[in-house]
Amino acid sequence: MGAGKKTPLITPAISEPVTVPRGERVADLGASGNWAAVAAAREGVSGPMSVVRTGAHALFREEATRARGFAQAATALCVVGLGVAPWLGGAMWLRATATLAVAALAVTGLWTAYVARDPLRFNRRATRIFGGVATLASAIVVYHLGVFSPAPIFVTLGIGFFALGGDRVVAIALPIVAALAYAAIALLVLFGYLPDAGVLRALDVPRDVALAMIATVPVVHLLAMVQARVSRRASVDAIERSNFAVRESMRREAQLEDANRDLDQLLRVGAGRAGAYTGVMAGRYVLSDLIGAGAMGEVYRATDTSTGEQAAIKLLQPGMLDDQNLVARFFREGEAASKLRAPNVVTIYEVGKTADESPYIAMELLRGHDLAWHLRQRGQFNMDEVVDVVNQVAAGLEAARLAGIVHRDLKPQNLFLAQQTRAAPLWKILDFGVSRLLGSQGTLTQDQIVGTPGYMSPEQAAGRDATHRSDVFSFGVVIYRALTGEPAFAGPETPQSLYQVVYRNPPRPSDLVATIPPDVDLVLAVALAKDPEDRFASALELASALRGAKAGNLDPAVRLHAQTLLAALPWGGSAREDSTNV
Repeated sequence: MGAGKKTPLITPAISEPVTVPRGERVADLGASGNWAAVAAAREGVSGPMSVVRTGAHALFREEATRARGFAQAATALCVVGLGVAPWLGGAMWLRATATLAVAALAVTGLWTAYVARDPLRFNRRATRIFGGVATLASAIVVYHLGVFSPAPIFVTLGIGFFALGGDRVVAIALPIVAALAYAAIALLVLFGYLPDAGVLRALDVPRDVALAMIATVPVVHLLAMVQARVSRRASVDAIERSNFAVRESMRREAQLEDANRDLDQLLRVGAGRAGAYTGVMAGRYVLSDLIGAGAMGEVYRATDTSTGEQAAIKLLQPGMLDDQNLVARFFREGEAASKLRAPNVVTIYEVGKTADESPYIAMELLRGHDLAWHLRQRGQFNMDEVVDVVNQVAAGLEAARLAGIVHRDLKPQNLFLAQQTRAAPLWKILDFGVSRLLGSQGTLTQDQIVGTPGYMSPEQAAGRDATHRSDVFSFGVVIYRALTGEPAFAGPETPQSLYQVVYRNPPRPSDLVATIPPDVDLVLAVALAKDPEDRFASALELASALRGAKAGNLDPAVRLHAQTLLAALPWGGSAREDSTNV
């Protein structure tokens, strides 16, 4: 907070979550026919949502496609070479050696094309084996066809392919080895140290011309390598510039969404405006000005007539009172939150009805701003600040867990930094309006998916029951947003956001912010696991792991578990996309 700025009075629990009819959930994509429009959105996953990754990562998938095409072309060329080999000249022993080399390259090409069909299986080992065999075979073939034959042209094509790859060893070493091998063989042949037993012999070429030709071929090889590396660097830079623009757009869209929510609240409320309940008695409280409003609820500043202390009173909008399901849900919020007596949870004083039977919840009046406001002002938090937020919020979530309460709508708007008199600010959890009491019979939202699309867990998005591990997932999304300043899951419409929650991993956090320790990536990978059983069992476990990651002593068991999860679903990857390639 800047000095001299007035800290506004902000009440908790005024924003309402988005609800999606269960008949239109992401889990039904392609199954019910209700998602014809969303099917198109799914195809759009290859747009901005999948672009947010590093340029090198994007080119890695493209490299697998190129490798498959090049390997198939090389294999086809080898088959043609094997077909004409019996009619070629040259010494018999050299022709046999070249035939074996071409056959080996053909087999390696077939294997490489098979491996490269799945980008997740194509790796550095495959590239190095293919490159090594290709380099050796090309040297033998050049010797057989003749050092002054057109054979080096084909070598240049191979150099262009390998030099475009992400493996720097292969990209740089193989062209150098190929250039040196050609120069060595050509010089040995020219000076008589190797028999000139090829198809096109060099005996009739003047020595000075031959030396010029021998020098030219390696230079062309090396220039081909340099050109390919420059081209790759330009592609990576272009992709990363595009990624930055997309991420900045997503960041601004998320901030605009938050700002619009605040603007809507201000337009509903006004400065000290009287509301429908102003002057009404709610228990021992008398209501004054309206200080907050959501889609279903209103919050008033109130005064305790017996003590004179101020409080916040939440009531349903007058037009909502005839909906008995909403009334029951409203009382359930009070019931759930009143069970909690923890510093990091908003305090509920009482739950009751006004004289005209309007239900109300009396709670502490908080001064300060929610996390969404702070993120809009600053963009992101540093590591120390995030750990502090996580420690405090985790304590509140643990109190909820012990009370058998699942919040189900954890998001930046529901985490509030409350200013205190003669004490440090304290993070508090707000709004238990869609919480669930474990062990309760039935649910008041049985026909709806409840939560905020970009922050709900995959099981919530799929219409399944939420547990404490669902809150861990949402907590992980909040941490991701606070650390990177960017939403983990964001789409132009609710269906796209839900699709990402269920099927995709967000970009690697440390790729977005260089100051994030790599072990924090692993902690978030566990927190954001798609299967609830793969996540931390509680928010306290998540907080402990985050502290360990920050200090550089992450639990080896957490590290191994995270690495296993990321092997199955990498950062920036899609479970449904990747499964189709296996």
